[in-house]
Amino acid sequence: MQIFKFGGASVKDAAGVKNLAEIISSCDNEQMVVVVSAMGKSTNKLEDLVKQALAGENYEQTLNELKSYHREVIDELLGSTPDRYLLFEESLENELMNLSQVDPMLAYDKIVPHGELMSTSIIEAYLSQQVKCEWFDVRSVIRTDQYFTEANVDWVVTERQMLQDLKPVVERAIVITQGFIGSDVEGNSTTLGREGSDYTGAILACCLNADGFTVWKDVPGILNADPRILEDTEQYEKLSYREVTEMTYYGAQVIHPKTLKPIAQKSIPLIVRSFLDRDKSGTVIASENTTKTIPCFVFKGNQLLVTAQVKDHSFMNEKKLGMILQVLDLLNIKINLMQNSALTFSFCIDNKEFKSRRIKELLNRDFILTFDGALNLATIKNYTPDSFNKLPWNRSIIMEQKTTNNYQVLYR
Repeated sequence: MQIFKFGGASVKDAAGVKNLAEIISSCDNEQMVVVVSAMGKSTNKLEDLVKQALAGENYEQTLNELKSYHREVIDELLGSTPDRYLLFEESLENELMNLSQVDPMLAYDKIVPHGELMSTSIIEAYLSQQVKCEWFDVRSVIRTDQYFTEANVDWVVTERQMLQDLKPVVERAIVITQGFIGSDVEGNSTTLGREGSDYTGAILACCLNADGFTVWKDVPGILNADPRILEDTEQYEKLSYREVTEMTYYGAQVIHPKTLKPIAQKSIPLIVRSFLDRDKSGTVIASENTTKTIPCFVFKGNQLLVTAQVKDHSFMNEKKLGMILQVLDLLNIKINLMQNSALTFSFCIDNKEFKSRRIKELLNRDFILTFDGALNLATIKNYTPDSFNKLPWNRSIIMEQKTTNNYQVLYR
């Protein structure tokens, strides 16, 4: 059994869907689950809809743009609109009308999953003309808690549901399903964190005991830097689970950070391949430690530096640090870089307005808080003396940290 995952860039238009169909058709003798993201930048458009609806603004133009985008793909691929797609289009419209009094995080998870539901409805309708396949709602088997926007998987229930409900479908047809989404015990849609379709593929691979998991991307494999930022990038042929886990921890967009653990536990190999050049073998991620120690460059924008200062002029001791870390854990916030002094604790996080607002609410009583946004974070993993020359040294450095193998700098 194989798990294939296709991201939004791979199905952004009719040509992309046709290319996906060619890849799947060439493997139609294998048991396969195909995980698909929302088309193109649809998730961004859906996020705009959430903001507009919650603010009481007129969202009709944004909604029509989203619908027109999908209808153009449908017209080129199919001619007529699939009934299942129409159901999700109608569901989206109904949810938007009733969103004004809904908690923002729950509102997000009511609206944004429609991108995956709509894209898979189109792709299954097209692919079914060529191979035996079935559309499957992944929300019926991936059970999560109610931490909306970044839900945690209930592995016991999820594995049971997959073996009971999904495995029989896989045995009779290629399954087309959604990435990024699940559901809670009350049947509400939940999301697994932005770009979470990779994670969905890993959940499926782990629970179904797949033989392999392939992520199809617009790059030939895993590179040591984003080619849009740095020139002369190098590709890794093989990497260990451990090395890639560290790369994703620092923010490398090679794979979703939660992806590696489930497949590493069962030694399921992960291959990152190019959907633009299917003849290339890509990068294999497996248990053997065959990592090349070339420097890996990771750049993250839209960073927020939060500095907490004690109010009573006492030390920033372990008890006070514990209070701050407990709040960050409660809000499911990952620290990208941190530094403490006698009176302060500074930490760098991804800049999300609703989460920074909650930090203020929960810590303002005990600490003086300052926020510095619009920052950038660069990390060099396995740095060499020459690698520092590739960083933007002409910028204003806010914070930096250096260990034996890694270097990080926060700058404006």
